[in-house]
Amino acid sequence: MILSDLLKNTRIHVPEKLAMVEITSVEEDSRQIVPGSLFVAIKGFETDGHIYIQQALDKGAAAVLTEQQVSDDVRICVNPDHNNRGILSLIAARFYDYPWDELVTVGITGTNGKTSTARMLHWIFEKHDMQNGIMGTIGHLIGGENIKANMTTPGALDTARMMREMVQKGDRCCIMEVSSHALSLNRVENVRFDVALFTNISQDHLDFHQSMEEYLNCKKHLFDLLKSNGSSIIGTYSAGYPSIDCAVTFGIRESDTYRISSISGELGMISFLFQTDGTSIPVEMSIPGKFNIFNAAGALATAVELGIDPASASRSLRDFPGVPGRFQPVSLGQDFLVAVDYAHTPDALERILQQASELTENRVIAVFGAGGDRDSSKRPIMGHIAESIADIAIITSDNPRTEAPDSIISDITAGLSSESRCQIIVEPDRRTAIRSAIRTADTGDVVIIAGKGHEDYQILGKNRIHFDDREEAAAALREVLK
Repeated sequence: MILSDLLKNTRIHVPEKLAMVEITSVEEDSRQIVPGSLFVAIKGFETDGHIYIQQALDKGAAAVLTEQQVSDDVRICVNPDHNNRGILSLIAARFYDYPWDELVTVGITGTNGKTSTARMLHWIFEKHDMQNGIMGTIGHLIGGENIKANMTTPGALDTARMMREMVQKGDRCCIMEVSSHALSLNRVENVRFDVALFTNISQDHLDFHQSMEEYLNCKKHLFDLLKSNGSSIIGTYSAGYPSIDCAVTFGIRESDTYRISSISGELGMISFLFQTDGTSIPVEMSIPGKFNIFNAAGALATAVELGIDPASASRSLRDFPGVPGRFQPVSLGQDFLVAVDYAHTPDALERILQQASELTENRVIAVFGAGGDRDSSKRPIMGHIAESIADIAIITSDNPRTEAPDSIISDITAGLSSESRCQIIVEPDRRTAIRSAIRTADTGDVVIIAGKGHEDYQILGKNRIHFDDREEAAAALREVLK
């Protein structure tokens, strides 16, 4: 595509000598530049792409888009709006020729449940011969190939590129987890969705968003990105959901479009009635966690809105295998339950521990921490939740990043009560904390290892080391069961 077409109808002036230059790739990472590339310099949180302009030119960039005049090089165009992050979404859409117009697209946002809902919907689609791709927290899927994910929602360039690959590799649908960061940072600003699904909202990311109101408004922006005939779906089962005109709803209210009733959950099994248009359809799934009922209902509501028969969609979920790192059991034959879960927000921690308390025949033992360089205000809340529900709470490190683990733990313990019945153990080393929980566990206990779920790493300072809660739990169980 020639540069003048790529930047058409923007306020960016394209010098005459550059107008007909053929752009062979668009990059925001100077290390990926090849001859013919357009380099878009982005001011990031940790570095500034403008530092690497000369490197990009030296590597053969055909043109560079900057936010201010940096040199007299004829290959440089300046964005007068000084917001390359915003224009990048439009450039990506044009360069990859709007691939979402050739796909059935589902965007899922919310604090909790995005990944489980997306994977359940993927399972339903596959059972109905609808090959589909996924972009999400535990990994992406393109044409049946798994790709490791570095973030929940990729950047604007990667999003458009991956969706174009989905089209090329035969995917008919794209299911995307859309984070609040992605919505705020214009990663999906030019993507268009057939369905926008809101799961729930609770406190998270207040280090990035200045208030819960801003956080919610950011998530609501997903509904501005619908195709002309797109559908809005809202979960009403949790407080704080937005009011969206013409939206269909799912939850436990009599007035919900898709109503959930007769909820039942036991170890390794959940069931409920999915009611729509006066018909009650039984749903049974061989996975634990009553909260998964709401995730399943969201997936079912989406499938029905896209034309799949509700009874057929419900049957599809009978053999759904679960999601890695979401209430994922680790079993080596022990007489107590050990489960790993991604719960890293107050609401998610409360849900997983409440579910554990309903399942246990004895005690709930919780291992949890909080991420460093992230919303610190949720830490004491998580401490209070853990002591209120668990019998033993082992407070440890999550991904401390550049914060001192002891400082993070101190924030968590600030929420503890001096009169708590819960036994509190502080162990900054996560491996030791997991082993302590499993050595302490007795017949009928439920051990919840929360916070990291599917992640197979721990971030210490700027370094990422291999660390998998599931592996560590299995190793501890082998020691106990010798």
